[in-house]
Amino acid sequence: MPSSKIQHRQREKNPLHPPPVFWDRLTRIRLTKGALREVNRRNNLFSPNRGSRSFSHTFASEFLRNCSAACLREIRKLSHRGGPDLSDIRNYPEPPHCYQISMSPTKTSSRRSPRDKAAEHTTNYDENFQDHLISHGVYPPFSRYPDSTGLSKPGNFADIQRRLLIRRPSLMLPPDSLEKEYSEFATINAEAGEKQLVMKEILPILEGKKPPFTRTGGGYPFKNLAPLTDGTLPSAIPDFYHGAAPNQLNPVIRKQLSDQIIPSKQSNRPMAPNFFIEVKGHAGSMLAARGKACYDGALGARAMHSLQQFGNESSTNMPANYDGNAYTMISVYQSGFLSIYATHPTSSRSNSPDNHPDYVMTQLGQWALSGDPETFQQGITAYRNARDLAQEQRNEFIKQANERYASAAGGFDEEYSVGSECTEYGKPIPPISLP
Repeated sequence: MPSSKIQHRQREKNPLHPPPVFWDRLTRIRLTKGALREVNRRNNLFSPNRGSRSFSHTFASEFLRNCSAACLREIRKLSHRGGPDLSDIRNYPEPPHCYQISMSPTKTSSRRSPRDKAAEHTTNYDENFQDHLISHGVYPPFSRYPDSTGLSKPGNFADIQRRLLIRRPSLMLPPDSLEKEYSEFATINAEAGEKQLVMKEILPILEGKKPPFTRTGGGYPFKNLAPLTDGTLPSAIPDFYHGAAPNQLNPVIRKQLSDQIIPSKQSNRPMAPNFFIEVKGHAGSMLAARGKACYDGALGARAMHSLQQFGNESSTNMPANYDGNAYTMISVYQSGFLSIYATHPTSSRSNSPDNHPDYVMTQLGQWALSGDPETFQQGITAYRNARDLAQEQRNEFIKQANERYASAAGGFDEEYSVGSECTEYGKPIPPISLP
């Protein structure tokens, strides 16, 4: 989708909230905190005396408490039988110096707590954000195409679901051991009410032992990626993701696909992300978590498609090919519930001249990890299997891209193509085994 430097700069000016054009382009605006914040911003912008006067408000109870006895008698007399007749000033226009009242809660201090900042960040992923994604061909699960037909599932949907069910030796525990691990998890989950605690206490349980040759990151904006829609969305900030080491891919390919597969300009951070996880505390917004996950998944699917297509087209003017399969997985966790999704690109169903691809997010399954030991075991198994499958698919696309580049260059690049396996630091990466 759009990748111009102007759109990059436009997005970086307002890293937390969409610019005004985001709101102007919505077909309808829902009444959310983000929308009220934009109303307040515009009111302040056009207020004739903004910043020149300060106003204080006194509650009636406080005013009466400070009144003298004589003043209170006058008030009682004035309010007798309903008070004075004010019908002659009804609908009277406001004076030109009238100030705008803020549509958002005011703070007695300019300093914001971490909770305030987290709540402010959550408003980015509200209903208006979801409507924006849909209008640009990025579909959350269970939504519909513009013609009201249901979303298409990926061609490998059944294969992925079968893979999620494969048992892992490390999780095949005796009943007593499984019951103990489940009880410990349930206690930790009950106490992990804040997002930071979920990241610290729950995520390591989901991940287990770190797979070899894997790279992880998260918590920072994907500023290097080209805009997914029209450049008005803030950069994606996944909570956690898996990707590849940058030197796993030929540097020429990295440079050519930079704004599609390299999230950050810091060279040590993972590239080509295709497995994400978004988490929330007990009081977090599941709508926001799914919105972030949908955004993450589309960026990951675009990255995988860029690698998949590299070297396959003789002309950049040729239409892209879509095999209909999903190679990007996203997990969402909140309060003991784990949801896993897959995102795949398809040809656009819109009539827009740029013919951008659509990105469809499909639910693979849900598990109540805190429900019982068996469901806990099944959910952890599905999570790790999805993560490993994403790594295998990512490695395969990187290997194929390296080989196609070497073939087109007329030689064999041993550093980036050893045998039939992907490579890292010039060494073969062995197939993933299930721990």
